[in-house]
Amino acid sequence: WPFEDGSSLVFTRDVTETADSIAQFSAADAQAYVAMWEAFQPMLDDYLIPMTYELPMPALDQLSAFNETPVGIALHQISEMDMLELVDFYGFTHPRIRMALLSFPAMWGINLEDPLGFLFPLYLGRMMDAAFVKGGSHRLSSALFRSFVGAGGTIVDENEVSRIVMEDGAAVGVRLADAREFRADAVISTLNPVQTFEQLMTVDEVPPLLAQKVEKWEWEERSLFGLHLGIDGRVNYRAAATDPRINEAMTVFIGPETEDDLLDHLEGIDDGSCTTPEWLHITLPSAHDATMAPPGHTVLRAEAVVAYDPAWRERSKDYASRCIELIKAHAELGEIVLQREVSPVDIEQKLTTMTRGSYKHGAYSTLQLGFLRPNDLCSHSETPIEGLYLGGASMYPGGMILGGCGYLAAQVVGEFLEKPIVTSKTASDEP
Repeated sequence: WPFEDGSSLVFTRDVTETADSIAQFSAADAQAYVAMWEAFQPMLDDYLIPMTYELPMPALDQLSAFNETPVGIALHQISEMDMLELVDFYGFTHPRIRMALLSFPAMWGINLEDPLGFLFPLYLGRMMDAAFVKGGSHRLSSALFRSFVGAGGTIVDENEVSRIVMEDGAAVGVRLADAREFRADAVISTLNPVQTFEQLMTVDEVPPLLAQKVEKWEWEERSLFGLHLGIDGRVNYRAAATDPRINEAMTVFIGPETEDDLLDHLEGIDDGSCTTPEWLHITLPSAHDATMAPPGHTVLRAEAVVAYDPAWRERSKDYASRCIELIKAHAELGEIVLQREVSPVDIEQKLTTMTRGSYKHGAYSTLQLGFLRPNDLCSHSETPIEGLYLGGASMYPGGMILGGCGYLAAQVVGEFLEKPIVTSKTASDEP
């Protein structure tokens, strides 16, 4: 975080190093950060990370499991706090430190006043251990593509499923837009529940109780506006004069100076009064991966938390210009030679399962997380409809490229087909 007065705040994987940066502003908050991480690490190791790759329990069963250990009890204690209560609980008082900590969940669309405290260790840990896919994120999807095809799979490009084929109340295949049909012993949908159960199936094919639950599915209130720049030259943050690590950081936040600034900005997004960029998180992929730009050039990627608006296409150019103005207030840029904008409307159009720019496929709320994602009938991948399974971000554990949804779906479908999936974990359990 480079601030207007030339100071900066730096978070790294090293807890002590981060505490030293925090201590510039508050020695007490530095101590609080160390103590918080000492509490969070066992929560992550013993519960939160393993739970991501295990089928969810009903809330009361999960509570009972938490209460079996001191770490679980501590996790339960913060689970139903909102993010503001959580930073209070751990004793943070400095407005800049509180702003920075609250930014980690807020940058991913989490409402800071929702009782989702159990997510905070996950988001903080995720940001402290963030990584790039060398060569660009498309390399990850390409690797999955090659693995699938190598295992004998077939991928049909440039076509869409128009209908889930049903026979005698069971899903037996899919029909494509070009009228071709593929029959199968199991059908897995990675789409959102509205697409799966309302658009690809008829009303009489979906059990009434499931249909009622799908009707209540809520989209995310906040999305992202993306700005991509190709720059002839480098990006140099002015705050790097006092801390060179700013230029080396994977993510740089600019805009809000205090907790109140951040909260006012988020309130303005939600009520529609904020229509200009006031808060950006910026990444320079080419600073960490030379394959991303020609020699002497820089690739810059900036994102702003925004609300969905059907008119985004008309607003994008002006909004992008204002983003660039905000960036230039904190950094020296070379000549911009390439520019692309990605609005929530563009997200929705390119990835149709991300309705209203919902990049996690639906809101993160108490009624759409854990055993209730997307609902209590489908959170274990299996649906009430024989042969139909879920495997996308609208299923537990959710979005953010965790790999958990597909991993769990593979286990469940493998059992249904009587072809168990062998993983490193199951293999290690064998004698």
